[in-house]
Amino acid sequence: MLPTDDLARAARRRAVIDTPLGKVEFAVTLGSTVLPAEPDTLWRLPNGAHLHRWQHHTATVDLLIGSIDVPAWDGGAPVPMWAAIWQVKAKTAVSGLVVAAELTDLPADAFGGPDSGECLAAVSVENEHFMVSIGGPDSELLALQAADGRLMPADWADLLPPNVPEGSTEYGVHYTDPAGVAWHLPGLAAAEVARLCVATAWCPHDDDRPAAWFAVDIPLDTAYLHLVAEPG
Repeated sequence: MLPTDDLARAARRRAVIDTPLGKVEFAVTLGSTVLPAEPDTLWRLPNGAHLHRWQHHTATVDLLIGSIDVPAWDGGAPVPMWAAIWQVKAKTAVSGLVVAAELTDLPADAFGGPDSGECLAAVSVENEHFMVSIGGPDSELLALQAADGRLMPADWADLLPPNVPEGSTEYGVHYTDPAGVAWHLPGLAAAEVARLCVATAWCPHDDDRPAAWFAVDIPLDTAYLHLVAEPG
């Protein structure tokens, strides 16, 4: 994903995002194997972002994750936001890939569920004080990205359903109650690469300004540039 020779090693720990309504936790499945929560190696970037790496016999899995500053969609107050960019590079054939994110440890007064939009697969959780959203590409955007062939294999375009209800097919986006979202992706041939961006944001509860939901609709390239930017 990026050179590691000049990066500082850090003590291994699982990738978790603390929000006002719980913790965002991630899981990755290669074929039938769920990767451990802790990576094999962890590096810290000068700006505070972290690069997690898992080495499996079928693939190298990288997670670049950190807090980023992005202007609010409406010019209002900025919202806390984290971006998590996943890269899976196959060493041998990988029969399938699942990347999942879930908001856990919810307070008793929180409620939520799927909160999708145009080209956005998201879940949102709220109570009377806060709103938290987790989002990434929906099935339509996944199909478009596959057709482009830059973020994922071009032959996935024939396997990813562009215009069907989420969760109704083998591949695409699946939701779990109350606040989980998973991207079920096809297999990879040796040397093929897949990349996926999952964003998390939160804000004060305001029905007129769902700033967290708008914030997680961020392109992978934009998130990457923020995550690798030199500290200012």
